[in-house]
Amino acid sequence: MSASGTFLVVDDERAFRVNVSLHLRSCGFSVLEAENAAGALAQAQEHRVDVALIDMVMPEVGGLELLGRLKEENPLMEAIIVTGRGSIESAVEAMRRGAFSYITKPFKLCELQVVAERALEKAQLARRNEILQEELRRRQAKTLAAPIFKSAAMQKLYAEAAQVARNDLSVLIEGETGVGKEVLAEYIHQQSTRREGPFSVLNTGALSENLLDSELFGFEKGAFTGAAAAHAGMIEITDGGTLLLDEIGDIPEAAQIRLLRFLDRGVLRRIGATREKSVNVRMLAATHRNIDTYVTAGKFRQDLYHRLVTFRLRVPPLRERREDIVCLAEFFLEHARERMAGTVKLTHEAEEALKSYPWPGNVRELRHTMERVLFAAQVYGQQEIGVEHLRLPASKSEDGEGLLLRAAVRDHIQKVLERFGGHRQKAAEALGISERYLYKLLSDKGEEQEG
Repeated sequence: MSASGTFLVVDDERAFRVNVSLHLRSCGFSVLEAENAAGALAQAQEHRVDVALIDMVMPEVGGLELLGRLKEENPLMEAIIVTGRGSIESAVEAMRRGAFSYITKPFKLCELQVVAERALEKAQLARRNEILQEELRRRQAKTLAAPIFKSAAMQKLYAEAAQVARNDLSVLIEGETGVGKEVLAEYIHQQSTRREGPFSVLNTGALSENLLDSELFGFEKGAFTGAAAAHAGMIEITDGGTLLLDEIGDIPEAAQIRLLRFLDRGVLRRIGATREKSVNVRMLAATHRNIDTYVTAGKFRQDLYHRLVTFRLRVPPLRERREDIVCLAEFFLEHARERMAGTVKLTHEAEEALKSYPWPGNVRELRHTMERVLFAAQVYGQQEIGVEHLRLPASKSEDGEGLLLRAAVRDHIQKVLERFGGHRQKAAEALGISERYLYKLLSDKGEEQEG
């Protein structure tokens, strides 16, 4: 697909269709052709069409009906209606139904080019706006820290990520829960040639096999009970951009096969569809699990593993990069201050306490802690955040060496549970860990961090 946009020329007159297509191609556009509505719909299902040039009068299905069907397939597509002088009223009606403009036969190709460029500009603007809106919704649903760090380990990691970003290959990002795997993935996207395209995230471990299929590949209207309208999947929505599959180790085996087929061929088929569609997506994967052991145990396909693990990047936990803790805490405080009045600062003792705490929930737990203490400081009119406001358990042993990690974690979890009246699900969300892992920590069996 051309970066300049894809046009679909629909006309039952072959000479007209070929002439217009040749001119549009000479202008640098990618052009598809169809002689009737069936062919046009097939092209639109297989490719993302930016602008359709539709003849109003065609046998079987006319331009007005075809316009509606194409808009249902891709609401962001723009359409230019081609009409004879006797059917201008119909062309105006088409504009009321969402067409961008109309042009009457005969016309000069240079006139068509002007209208076509304007239509393409509108279509691309609408697509960029949709991407920005989706990005805004994603950030509102889950606030992410920018890549902020001082540690040598993170400097090395992001230097490697910048190198990897230049190559349009798959990357596996590993690390515990809340360390910032998604932040790293977005950084790779922003450093890549796909930065103008969408960046999407799908947590594959949170979905059942059926829901995962629908979210990944999309479905056609009537494909199953409740499918009242066609729905594009995340792969299709992210065409031209980067898709992060989070918790890749939890993907069911059947879905692994379908994902492998897409990675091998670059085409997908919506549930209930009869035709395949070509999609160009860079795939990133993230996991907190040891994916190698899953491959050895037969829980994860080896061929899919090799497709997803061209490069491996590991995000270290906070306890391995303590020099990043204070700068991250200050960033979260500054971010939270944007929604609150006044200025509140960390005391030196509070900074030391933050650095000595093991942070089992990593960056996510740190963010929640900063938001909580700042809110409390605002309520009580405090200008400084001290150790007593953090409510963190003592993390050092009597001789000052080593961390009483297990006891410190349980102590902190108990305090969070008390704050939520013993509600374990709410406590787990505040800590940035799953309820299942919280149970493991409380039962003293959580040797392996969840990611």
